[in-house]
Amino acid sequence: KPGIPRNGMVLITRNGKPEYSYMDTYADPYQKNTLQSSSQFVIGSISKQITAVLVMQQAEKGTLNLNQPIHKYLPDLPRTWADTVTIHHLLTHTDGIAERDKPLKFKPGSKFSYNQVNLLLLAEILEKVTHKTFADLSREVFENCGMNNTYHPDSKGYKNLLTLPNI
Repeated sequence: KPGIPRNGMVLITRNGKPEYSYMDTYADPYQKNTLQSSSQFVIGSISKQITAVLVMQQAEKGTLNLNQPIHKYLPDLPRTWADTVTIHHLLTHTDGIAERDKPLKFKPGSKFSYNQVNLLLLAEILEKVTHKTFADLSREVFENCGMNNTYHPDSKGYKNLLTLPNI
């Protein structure tokens, strides 16, 4: 929004050595608290990419099939669209799902329409096939990538998490 300062940190490393770092503005623009190198952020929209990584890892392991209807993994879904919507449709936002308990907006694969429902369904599928929580799966990805200050909000492992007022 205009007038609201942006904030953030960037760290680029090569072979484990920092090559570039930058911190800008405030942890809280209203309180004027400055960012610290230990500041942690809610990852927000990037969780979509993390979900996709987790799905693709399970596809590589053979625990799920991208072209399989989601009813195979979530047999309790009452809607008939669970027999035609695939994991691939969910990943590419071509599923046609408007709401979990409503009919499809369009035939799966025929259009693109972004929504959050498919990400929630993917998280449920991941939990079913791995027998782990989505928070635990996320933690494993972060640890494997050396992202030592990145946490799923449900993990409660964070110490310096920044939350901004609703702006």
